[in-house]
Amino acid sequence: MGRRVIIITSRYASEVDIDFVRKAVRSIGRITIKVEAAADACIHSLLGLIETKVSYVVQEAIIVIKDIFRRYPGKYEGIIPKLCENLDVLDEPEAKASMVWIIGQFANRIDNADELMDDLTYNFLEESTEVQFALVTAAVKLFIYKSSSDSVKALVHKVLKWTTEEIDNPDLRDRGFMYWRLLAINPAIAGEIVLSEKPAIATDADRMDRGALDQLLLHTGTLGSIYHKNPEVRRLTWPPVHCRRPLIGIDLSLLSLLDVHPRRRGQSARRFTRTEPIVETAPCSRPARLANVRSGRRGGPRARRTWYRS
Repeated sequence: MGRRVIIITSRYASEVDIDFVRKAVRSIGRITIKVEAAADACIHSLLGLIETKVSYVVQEAIIVIKDIFRRYPGKYEGIIPKLCENLDVLDEPEAKASMVWIIGQFANRIDNADELMDDLTYNFLEESTEVQFALVTAAVKLFIYKSSSDSVKALVHKVLKWTTEEIDNPDLRDRGFMYWRLLAINPAIAGEIVLSEKPAIATDADRMDRGALDQLLLHTGTLGSIYHKNPEVRRLTWPPVHCRRPLIGIDLSLLSLLDVHPRRRGQSARRFTRTEPIVETAPCSRPARLANVRSGRRGGPRARRTWYRS
């Protein structure tokens, strides 16, 4: 059953609707992270999608593969060379930042990591903030892995100089100063901090009781599937309860109990001949107020002023 779902989702990733294709690729990644038994089949499917060389498909695949590397450390790093062949098609910040993270994290397994980083940092000052953050951290990781290389020393010096002198973002500039101090004082301690073991991505927060999940699957086309509420247990209404007030009914027969002038009381009686109560609506119930006006009923202070008009 799981393999059939992966095959169908992979077919969805070949459609013409770009947004639909992106969601299909992301779904394959979520299946990989949640279902360990299906991870190999999902990786094979993602590699097949990368082979299509379609820009937005390749970029979405790289984004989800970065999370897969964190979910299964040391298991699928053999596909990194296949990812590095598609650097030219990366033009979206999230995809480029994901690829930069992969190169920096596994720089010790990529022979030409310094050349790839040199190409990626060519337009450092024009990149988005997300990509700049990833480039700074990846450059420091590359230096820790290959500190004896002169080209790597020049690269990290260039990136940190740009970050601390030509970047306006205070968070990015402070990170550049922090990395520079760490590398200048003790590169070994910097390596322990930057290359510390990353926690695997956990999926406990996404788990749901099996019975509740089965009920939601039966109501996929209802609002219950969006709010994760069983429609049979909780009725979804609009507007929300906190936006509504109880309707106030006014019984006109109580006017006879008021101590007012007889003539004025008689005018009020002749003026109000209806027996149904006047309804005062809440401020957020504008359609109901319009319905009262169209039907000839008035609520609120205006109606009360009418009762005592001489």
